[in-house]
Amino acid sequence: LINAALTLDEETLDELGKLTGQVIGFEFINTQMTLYLAPGKEGLTIDTTVAEKPDVLIRGTPLNFISLMASGKRDAAVMPADMEIIGNIGLAQRFQHIMQNMEIDLEEPLSKWIGDTAAYQVGKFVRDSGRFAEQTGKTLAMDMSEYLRFEIEMLPDELLVKEFCDDVDTLREDIDRLAQRINRVKSKINTDKPED
Repeated sequence: LINAALTLDEETLDELGKLTGQVIGFEFINTQMTLYLAPGKEGLTIDTTVAEKPDVLIRGTPLNFISLMASGKRDAAVMPADMEIIGNIGLAQRFQHIMQNMEIDLEEPLSKWIGDTAAYQVGKFVRDSGRFAEQTGKTLAMDMSEYLRFEIEMLPDELLVKEFCDDVDTLREDIDRLAQRINRVKSKINTDKPED
């Protein structure tokens, strides 16, 4: 299905063809699932096993991947802090860029089968559904973050983390000052000590 959709966007297929021979792994933390994608000029080959180590492995929770996909084209896709990229980071960025800029025009082939008006309505429905899914993904990520921070207090609030880091910096400075005082007292003791 994915490759059938990709045939409607020749530019994306050309870009994927430039990545032929590369393998991108997606490991979903807290699940038993890892997917491997092999891009090529025919589209994507998706598998759950590979013979060799992938060129890049992207590790994250399902929620991480949802929030990354929900960022969409309009927003700068910011990778969640707890996601991990192992291997060719440039390949991961290039693949993400290709997929975010994918534009599939369903209306043209559909219009041949069901007519222009019906194809337009189907296209409008798909676009609206995409926007709804994007907004739902953002809302889900935000709600999950708030739930983890405020309801079950599993994650600290951003302000608390900043306060903690500031306190650690202050403590570090105090320890440095104390160490300098101790060194001055030691050197004073050594200079005041009578010689034998």
